[in-house]
Amino acid sequence: ETKFRSAVESRAKEFAQEKQSLGRMVKTNVNRPKALLNVPVMATMDEGGDTENGLNGENVSSDKDYVLEQRRNRVQLWKARVSIDKGYSAFLSLTELRRLIQANASQPQLVNELMGDVKTNVDQMHASLGVIVRVNPDGSREMIIDEGRLSSTLSLPKGRVLCARVIEGGILPHQSACEILPVAWRAIASKPPSSTVDDGEDRLLRALTGLVLTVQPSVDPSILCRCLDATISIGNDLSNITQSRVRMELLHSILSNGKMKCAQDSDLEGVWKEKETAFMQILASQQK
Repeated sequence: ETKFRSAVESRAKEFAQEKQSLGRMVKTNVNRPKALLNVPVMATMDEGGDTENGLNGENVSSDKDYVLEQRRNRVQLWKARVSIDKGYSAFLSLTELRRLIQANASQPQLVNELMGDVKTNVDQMHASLGVIVRVNPDGSREMIIDEGRLSSTLSLPKGRVLCARVIEGGILPHQSACEILPVAWRAIASKPPSSTVDDGEDRLLRALTGLVLTVQPSVDPSILCRCLDATISIGNDLSNITQSRVRMELLHSILSNGKMKCAQDSDLEGVWKEKETAFMQILASQQK
């Protein structure tokens, strides 16, 4: 059996070399199982090569790291796409549920049944945008933003448009939108503006600006302080912000509203002044 198989593989190899084929199919007779396609792979290092000090070992390590990084990027991309699709499904369901609730406001029993579906879809929307709602032992609710999940969603144009639409239409609960604000601002402002005209960023920034400027319900002053913190954390280079008019409009709304609202809160007034001074120093360094 071994001799027969080696002879068949030898003939297949000669045929592959002669015909310049990409691989070779080892043929067998009807009494033996057919082997899989055998595709030769170029070796990156000879057997017995020195992997500790030689260049071959370094090349192999760098190649593996590159392959693993590309694989992780592909996995993250597909996770983001799946998450965004689920978010859009929840968005459309919530839009329809709102219409049904408004049309059947006189039927409390039906409205109560629909509210169960509303909660399910809101939870799905939260998961798409990285919003985690925790219930403390005392019954209070706490919101935590998964920065990695939200940044992954906002890295795609479809995800940015989704976030903008749920904020514009009031589909996302106000408190959830406020918690998203500083994290989304940091994710956008830390990267240079896109050269693509319709990539969803401007629409999302305008939705966030509208959220900041809304009088009732308004954004909590502590969240505006976190937005200023996010701006300062970007570093001394504010070119990513100053190159975009829409980004500057959002930053201006954060600064103006934050200063006004924190001035009315004795606990945050000093904190805001300290952060504002640090930001003005960064801004002054840009003009030199």
